[in-house]
Amino acid sequence: MACVIHVSFGRKVWSIWHGCFNISAMPTTFPELIQFFIKRRNLSVEQLANLSNLSRKTLYRWVNGEVANPRHWYQIVALGKALRLNVEEVDQLLRVTKNPRFHELKDLARYEYELELLEEFSKMEPAESSIPRPQVRVEPWAALEAPSGAVHPQSPFYVERVADSQLRHQLAGQGTTTTIQAGRQTGKTSLLTHAINTYEGKIIYLDFHLVDDASGENLTSLLRFLSEAIAEQLDLEWDVVDKYWQVARNPAQTFNRFLQQEMLQRLEQPVLLAIDEADLLLGADYQKHFFALLRAWDSRRAFDADWRKLNLVMVISTHPYLLIDDVNLSPFNVGLTIRLKDFSPEQVADLNQRHGSPLEQNEIAMLMSLVGGHPYLVRQAYYTLVSEGLSLADLLRVANALDGPFGKHLLFYQHSLRKNPVLLAALQQLLREQKLPEESLLERLAAVGLIRQEDGKWTPRCGLYGEFFKRQAN
Repeated sequence: MACVIHVSFGRKVWSIWHGCFNISAMPTTFPELIQFFIKRRNLSVEQLANLSNLSRKTLYRWVNGEVANPRHWYQIVALGKALRLNVEEVDQLLRVTKNPRFHELKDLARYEYELELLEEFSKMEPAESSIPRPQVRVEPWAALEAPSGAVHPQSPFYVERVADSQLRHQLAGQGTTTTIQAGRQTGKTSLLTHAINTYEGKIIYLDFHLVDDASGENLTSLLRFLSEAIAEQLDLEWDVVDKYWQVARNPAQTFNRFLQQEMLQRLEQPVLLAIDEADLLLGADYQKHFFALLRAWDSRRAFDADWRKLNLVMVISTHPYLLIDDVNLSPFNVGLTIRLKDFSPEQVADLNQRHGSPLEQNEIAMLMSLVGGHPYLVRQAYYTLVSEGLSLADLLRVANALDGPFGKHLLFYQHSLRKNPVLLAALQQLLREQKLPEESLLERLAAVGLIRQEDGKWTPRCGLYGEFFKRQAN
């Protein structure tokens, strides 16, 4: 049975639930397990939604037993991480939802964000109790954050750039279209998250990482999936979505009708529709039709006040013309395009201070010769220096190793280029200082973040990339 323990803490007495269940009394169904773990952590569903990045409606449906099996195992692990469960407890949730065991998930992960979540969970210490701890003020480097995914709004390690003020200014208006374009791990989602945190209006966030094979099979299945994701965030019932899609003939018109009637006309305030990783549709048969649909919203704003409530933000890591090559139908040549720039020397020096100054002032330039101002690489370098107590010389010795601090990052690019031999050959041609590749290939290499143009000359984005891929070519 459960018992309540009263704990004196300062001047307050806290009542907390303590896990006094014996193993035979443990709940066995998915809703019962969730209720048990939520109660043990003493969290509300709203708090859990914020910690797990899952919608309140999704969690309420789970708790109430309306969903037998969540859409993706990733959601179960994200829930386990937010609840500070151990591996055995997550395995319980995975088992009752007919998913593989935790140690088998690494082989099933298709995206790097899934691997990162599994690694973060593996390193996490389970919560020992829900007894409140006294708040102690510590310096930022005493609470290091491993650079992984978006940097949360309250992080002491978030660096504001010109792009932050550009995006805030853009979203202060109505009926805007914005594209955030940069290579991977350069802070695109962090920029979007920080803008969302101060947005005065309704926020709808769509992460295209969650579009699975079935949902992305064709344009109809994708737009229905997006309708369901939007309905969740608007707290609409499922039969509202069914009403539109059971008789759908034209998927684009059906999706537009759903958005206008169920979102734009119901809400009085402006709406921010944020599409993260929109370029994951690259290669889909219908990619041109999807992005043409987004462009059409810009035209509708001219004569329909409902659509002037909608602010659209798209986050991409590739060149827009690879997603849609018809400039008259592209949403990427209307509105504002924000191309994220690397950290400046001053910002890299500022991050050095925020990490407790692991480098001397004269060593910062040496670090930048290795990683440039690449946001992820700079943060990963400082994190490694501080967490492992390394010197800069130690870091430089292991920088190119695939099992070193930048290994996962380099391995991703290595695998991606092997799948695209044309781009790989273009990069090798540039590194060997032979005749420059075609301009279109250079632009694609720049769009994915591997090279840059400075004073009219194309070079590797940072010394780490140049050294690593030269070694690979040899």
